[in-house]
Amino acid sequence: MGVRFIHTADWQLGKPFGRFDDGLSGRLSAQRQDVIARIGEAARTHKAPNIIVAGDVWDNAAPNNAVLRQPLDIMSEQAELCWWLLPGNHDVDGPDGLWDRVAAIAPPNVRLLRDAAPVEMTPRAWLLPAPWQRIHHGRDLTDWMDSAETPDGAIRIGVAHGSVKIFGTPQDGETKGETDTIIPPDRAARARLDYLALGDWHARAVINPRTHYPGTPEPDRFKTGARGQVLLVEIDAPGAEPRVTEIATANFNWPVIDIRLQAGEMSRSLAAIVEAIDAGGATRHTLAQINLSGEATVQDWTELEAFIDDLSGRCAYLDLRGASSVTLKVIAEDIEALDAQGSVRKTAEALKARREDTTLSQQDRDIAADALRLLFSFAATEGETS
Repeated sequence: MGVRFIHTADWQLGKPFGRFDDGLSGRLSAQRQDVIARIGEAARTHKAPNIIVAGDVWDNAAPNNAVLRQPLDIMSEQAELCWWLLPGNHDVDGPDGLWDRVAAIAPPNVRLLRDAAPVEMTPRAWLLPAPWQRIHHGRDLTDWMDSAETPDGAIRIGVAHGSVKIFGTPQDGETKGETDTIIPPDRAARARLDYLALGDWHARAVINPRTHYPGTPEPDRFKTGARGQVLLVEIDAPGAEPRVTEIATANFNWPVIDIRLQAGEMSRSLAAIVEAIDAGGATRHTLAQINLSGEATVQDWTELEAFIDDLSGRCAYLDLRGASSVTLKVIAEDIEALDAQGSVRKTAEALKARREDTTLSQQDRDIAADALRLLFSFAATEGETS
């Protein structure tokens, strides 16, 4: 028989979300704990009794009592599962005593990977962990795996936290500037590992068939293509290539939506935004970053503003960017329709000229564009109330 387990990482329990209001911040923090139960459910559904957490279980090395104890209680409630926890760069196993605190209260089904030594996970599978014991360790913590001995016929699973440097691979971890601690991309081959379970990058990444980052199970930032998931890993025998399946676990969705507007085609653009948000689940659980570019007519812009106003009330959070870079396509009829007296029309003509004046700085042209949009908006509101 082979082995089947769940690979997850970067829970960062207790992570603050200070950029958001207290209500949303509290909801986001709560989901980082609630996702543990969803991971457990995924493990039971797929008959994977072991769950490997490859570092950064906690967001820092001094969590308060509730942040420390409540996640352990959730794991304890799922006694048929075994949770294997590795210290990472956020929750270093250092002199602060975090992992001593964990060891003192951990339930029997929670196992701590505090030493760089082989550990039996099942009679057929052994773990080779690389725990962080200080923040600036100055070396690749996986190098010992090459010479590590395990029983004959054992499936070898490395567990580590840190960055793998490959040309063209996006790095989304928290470890910066420590080039001597980079994990080599061929570590699995060097150490005869059947699988290398990594943490640190918050987005899903495949380094090679035996080396994977699961990403965080509950996203915490805007990133194109990021989804919260864990990995189901199945290895039939030593030397067999792992089968790796993504299992969605996130409650919140953080899409990055790039929209290039075309004058007169606003309905198509709004439909694209709706489609992108709906793809991630409930709108009320969506934090969306919308990046605008292109051009829009006055009517387009009025339609867009009404749409964004409605969407911002339906989303958990909406971050609209690039509005000042959108070219407002003003036609003569738009300006003529501003007012009969001509005072607003003259202002609009002056702003339009400044926006199109290439001798001005980009900042001044952007200010003129914003002012022109506001002018049309105010004029439309005045027209509705008169």
